[in-house]
Amino acid sequence: MARKRLLITGANGLLGNKAVELASRNYEVTPLHHAKPLHDNSLEVDIANKEQVLGIFRKLQPDAVIHASAEIDVDKCETQKEHAWNVNVEGTRNVAEACAEVSVKLIHISTDYVFDGEKGYYKEEDKLNPISYYGLTKLEGEKQAIQHCKNYAILRTSVIYGWHPWKQNFARTDTYSSF
Repeated sequence: MARKRLLITGANGLLGNKAVELASRNYEVTPLHHAKPLHDNSLEVDIANKEQVLGIFRKLQPDAVIHASAEIDVDKCETQKEHAWNVNVEGTRNVAEACAEVSVKLIHISTDYVFDGEKGYYKEEDKLNPISYYGLTKLEGEKQAIQHCKNYAILRTSVIYGWHPWKQNFARTDTYSSF
């Protein structure tokens, strides 16, 4: 029996890279990246390019998609709003529409930044109130997933940290070096 095919966007990021490593044990994984690739079988795709996304999904016919691609630099989102919107909203719409067209499950990775941080221990039903442009674009991305793809799951992550071969993260910055 053939293994199910899984596409993972953002495969060169921390979460996407780990998802590729773990999923490769049980699935035929095709990592999708926009910056330099981490995996030999990775394909370059600009998720903001609708035709490029649709072309890859039509060709590969995945069984499921983990959409981990995003602009996650909160400060960059504040200063480069058009870029943040193109990646986090338009890119997510393109992925959701492609998932709908090829009838596959979309697992969309979002963030707890869709909340304002006042309460903590959030539940799915809690009021959404992003206070940063990053949070706003991730919330709008969630709306795109819901609107354009009937078969979806949204995972809201909190701070993700760990080792990455070439990217800096908060656990490796000078700010936290005294811990």
